[in-house]
Amino acid sequence: MPMNREEVCLLLNSNKEAQNLSEKLKKIHLVLSDAEQKGVADPRIMSWLEKLQNIAYEIDDVLDEWELENIRQKLDDVANNCHEESSSDHDGIDSWETKVCFFLQSVCLCFKQTVQRRSIALDIKGINERLDSIARENENEFKFIPNLVGESNQDIRRVITTSFVDVSEIHGRSDDKNTLMSKLLSDQSSSQGGDDGVQTISIVGAGGMGKTTLAQLVFNEFKVGEMKEQFQVRIWICVSDPFDEIKIARAILESLNRSAPNLSEFETLLEYIKESISGKKFFLVLDDVWTEEDSKWIPLKVSLKSGAPGSRILVTTRKTRVAQIIGTTYVHSLSPLSDSYCWSVLSQIALQDRGEADREMLEETGMEIAKKCKGLPLAAKTVGGLLRFKTSLQEWQNVLKSDMWGLEKVRKDLFPCLMLSYNELHPQVKRCFSYCAIFPKDKEINVDELIRIWMAHSFLLSNDPSTETELEQIGFDYFDSLATRSFCQDFTKDEAGNNRIVTCKMHDIVHDFAQFLTKNECLIVERVDAGANQVVPAQNARHLTLLHTGGTTDTEPFAIWPIEKLRTCFWDRNRNPYYLFSHLKRVRLLSLRACNLKDIPKEIGSLIHLRYLDLSHNFMKNLPETIYGLCYLQTLAVEHCYSLHGLPAQGIHKLVNLRHLLNSGGFIVDFRFPQGFEKLTNLRTLDEFRVYVNGNKLECLKDLNNLGGSLRIVIGKYTDEHEAQRAYLRSKKFIQELKLTTGHGRIEATEALQPHPNLQILHFRGFPFPKWITTLPNLRSLIINGTHMACPRIAYSLPPLGKLPLLEYLKVDEWGMQHVGHEFLGIGETEPSNSSCTLVLFPKLRTLSFKDCKWWREWEDINEEREKDISIAIFPCLQELQLTGCWSFKTLPYRLIRKASSLQSLRMIVCYEPKKGYVQETRQDWSRLSHIPKVEIW
Repeated sequence: MPMNREEVCLLLNSNKEAQNLSEKLKKIHLVLSDAEQKGVADPRIMSWLEKLQNIAYEIDDVLDEWELENIRQKLDDVANNCHEESSSDHDGIDSWETKVCFFLQSVCLCFKQTVQRRSIALDIKGINERLDSIARENENEFKFIPNLVGESNQDIRRVITTSFVDVSEIHGRSDDKNTLMSKLLSDQSSSQGGDDGVQTISIVGAGGMGKTTLAQLVFNEFKVGEMKEQFQVRIWICVSDPFDEIKIARAILESLNRSAPNLSEFETLLEYIKESISGKKFFLVLDDVWTEEDSKWIPLKVSLKSGAPGSRILVTTRKTRVAQIIGTTYVHSLSPLSDSYCWSVLSQIALQDRGEADREMLEETGMEIAKKCKGLPLAAKTVGGLLRFKTSLQEWQNVLKSDMWGLEKVRKDLFPCLMLSYNELHPQVKRCFSYCAIFPKDKEINVDELIRIWMAHSFLLSNDPSTETELEQIGFDYFDSLATRSFCQDFTKDEAGNNRIVTCKMHDIVHDFAQFLTKNECLIVERVDAGANQVVPAQNARHLTLLHTGGTTDTEPFAIWPIEKLRTCFWDRNRNPYYLFSHLKRVRLLSLRACNLKDIPKEIGSLIHLRYLDLSHNFMKNLPETIYGLCYLQTLAVEHCYSLHGLPAQGIHKLVNLRHLLNSGGFIVDFRFPQGFEKLTNLRTLDEFRVYVNGNKLECLKDLNNLGGSLRIVIGKYTDEHEAQRAYLRSKKFIQELKLTTGHGRIEATEALQPHPNLQILHFRGFPFPKWITTLPNLRSLIINGTHMACPRIAYSLPPLGKLPLLEYLKVDEWGMQHVGHEFLGIGETEPSNSSCTLVLFPKLRTLSFKDCKWWREWEDINEEREKDISIAIFPCLQELQLTGCWSFKTLPYRLIRKASSLQSLRMIVCYEPKKGYVQETRQDWSRLSHIPKVEIW
């Protein structure tokens, strides 16, 4: 269709119109905070916000398409230049014909691009007009106040630089804990008795009351010391809603260290459980139970009757009716905390690092705020996180007097404290939090993955173009901002000792709050069964998680659901989702983990907005070349795809935005990187790089200097020193963790793979050690592994690691040494003592572990003179020493251990010779360890 004059002008000015559109949207975003706060009590404002959100999605799409055309044009220009250079080297008729064909192809491509740009330009014009209408509605009716405070990343970072407060002390629950411990250990939990000695105890209380925390407190009591012997088996299962019998049965089997068969037959799983716990005294916690259907509970409880007398089941629930249905022998009703205990929880967070004068000034107002928490620990923690960043009495009084405490809608559905804390968040952090409604309740969320997901939806924005802050770092800042305000909980930390949060969860009420904020945009569909009442996503649904819960139907839900607007699709179903590839035209994130995929259709290349693609745990051998048409792709995950031969051969240079290639998991076949991989200089994450004969070369890594996080490199016996040097590992300053596996005896190549001094974590598998290991000034964690290499005929030794200044964690695994001498400490016996200068060896080491060092016989002790020498400190921070599976080991270096003044725990497991000296506590060897609080030898 020919273009009229107006359309031609529009096309010529389209770049300017696109910029205007983006600027208008930014101005409207400035009033969002004010609009959201007022919208809680005004349906008209909520309607206005919904219209704005819908048009914002459309703007994202159209600007995406416009920028995509620009990217493709640049790639075509590069290809044209390469072609012209190639053609100039040839003469004659063949060259002339080639140029004519190429010219015709270029004309066709140019015409196609013009048609596409015309369509986008018309979309931009229409959206601009609608956006003007929305802006006028605000100016004429609502008059929202722009939020110009805290718009820079520096402001966010200023707030979150303080470390996260983990409330380890549980306030006001000691009596509850003692009562429960007494009931769990008594012969009868009540006069009612139990079923065959297996009794059930229930903790009942409102949401946010601390039921799970109390259950954790009790559960952990049975994991240490004498209490550990009370139960042979301890199992923790989070049930949540819906009550999925098969999922729970599988989880119980996995907790029993027994593989759950790949069956959906509930009866079979129950038989496995019955067999596994038969005659054993167990302690099972079922957290967050909702179901009132006794038909779902009875079969599971019957299978648990095979446990030994004295076994206990502890249930947490909000409903007394649930406790009755499951046959509870004792109900522990959890009461709200007193106002004083609420203040203790709140003040521990809010007044951290405050002086006494501040505490006295703020205490009276703080106590009044604590009363509004209504005895709920979660509320007190959340408000504490909010007040932590408010320094003046006036700011605390503003929180106390906030209208949010009195809004009926907030009181009924939410905690007012959550809304108060949410309103204090930076607008971009708000989007990150509310998006978390897409995750199922009680899901363990990987923080790195979460940040990549936020990035895929353009939530991570740098508002200061003059800075070069990495998007990943902005994401960590946003996450910390949420963590410090108790929007996340149940953190797991990095074992390497750098105290970094690896995973987290959301409290179920916080999750409900996130769902409230997103309305119908984020949906989780739990079950899809033919004939069942279907949950059909609303017309405006943008983010969808579809869970596989054991249904056997072949119903194709997306055949009838409106999915064209979806921007997120987590497909958690063990079946092929080929319908998706031709319909999810606006999707930014597509997760197809473990979908039994054996091939990926070429239609995936039509998902032009895609930024995050997860194909992990599937069985495809190849990926289609059309995947290189996904110019916006930032994250490609192919973890544990054991049959995948690698990436397609042609076109990888088109993935100009690829930042994260997740390819860990070990490959049965060679995973090959195509020519052009070295041009992906935006790459921040590469899990694994294996060198093969006539395959991958380390030179591919030469220019990938933005690589960070963790990198595994595996080299073989054919890798020489010159090839290793071409990897230029020393120039890769952002890599924090290196996992290096070398061929036996390839010392030259290993020495050439010296990493940057910034390295914090090293896993080394090979022999011998490179010299650079002892020169890494920032190394915090070192794992030495000699699997399949240990041989008693070779004189293995450990490198002198004692002078590494920051080393906190050291593990020696399956290493073939027979003797550990003073060289391990970094000193020699003849080294002179200098009383005027203290020598500190292993100054920061907290954990030292030796595992399966089967030929290790002797650990050389220091002499009496050196033990008494106060100028030499050895292991001053060591807290845990563990020897496991060291069969030939003779005796501990007692003088050396006494120098470890902070040692709290010694464990010697399957070390036969030392065990003989500790059969009775009267033996001499035992007295030598009496200064250590916790000693385990078996």
